[in-house]
Amino acid sequence: MQGAKPKYSLIADQLMRQINDGTLPVGAPMPTETELMRAYGVSRHTVRAALGQLRSRGLVSSRQGQGSRVVADADQAAFTERIQSVDELITFGQETRRALLSRRIVEADGTLARMFGCDQGRRLTEARMIRTTLDGTPKKIAIVTLWIDALLDPVVESFEDVQKSAAEIIRDRFGLVTGSVTQTIQADSLDPDCAALLDTAPGAPALIVTRSYCQAESDVPFLIARSVCKADSFQVVSRFTAPR
Repeated sequence: MQGAKPKYSLIADQLMRQINDGTLPVGAPMPTETELMRAYGVSRHTVRAALGQLRSRGLVSSRQGQGSRVVADADQAAFTERIQSVDELITFGQETRRALLSRRIVEADGTLARMFGCDQGRRLTEARMIRTTLDGTPKKIAIVTLWIDALLDPVVESFEDVQKSAAEIIRDRFGLVTGSVTQTIQADSLDPDCAALLDTAPGAPALIVTRSYCQAESDVPFLIARSVCKADSFQVVSRFTAPR
C-alpha cells in the first residue's frame, strides 16, 4: 500500500513505545537481534535497520559483541551518530535517506587536489545531496557533498535508491573496501544556500564533518564526504578504549 511504513520503521516505533512507557527502561539491554527476528518474523537486515533508527534518536547504544542497551527514554532533539568502528561508520547510511540535488564532473582545483592527494585537473564526480531521517516525520540532517574518481561516476545512480552508505555501494559495485577513514569536525556558520535547504536562517551555527575513505591508511582516498549540519540538530559520539 502506497505510503505505508516499512517494517523496520514499524518495529522501531513499537520498541520506542516500550522504551518510553518503561517496559524497556533506561539501562536495560535490548532484545537480541535473534529474539527480535523471531518476535517479528523479519530478517536480520530489517532488525538492524530498526535498531539503527533508535540509535539515530539517541535512545539506544550498541557495542560490537555486547548487543544494544537503552540509554534514554525520550526523543532527543539532535540526530546522533554513535560510531565506534570503521564497520559501523560505513554502514551508517542504512539509517538515513539521501535525495540527489546535483551531479557533475569537475576538475580538481588546488583544494580538492590536496584533499585527494592528486594533481590539479584530475577529473572527479561531485554529487550533492540532502540527508534526512527515515522516521514518520523525516528531519533534514545535513547537506552532503561527495567527491569520487570520475571513473566511479555510474555509482551515483544508486545513492538515492540503495539504502546503504556511499562507501558500501562503491564496495559492492567496484570492490573498493574501506580500511581507513579520516574524520575532521569543525565549527562554522551556514551560508544562505545551505540554510535555505535546511530550513533555517543564514549564519546559524553549523558543524562541518569531512570524512576521507581509503583502502589503507597510506592510500589516497577513493571517496571524500563533506556534511554541513545545523549545530543544534546533530552530534557525533565516539568511544575510545585504552589497549589492555
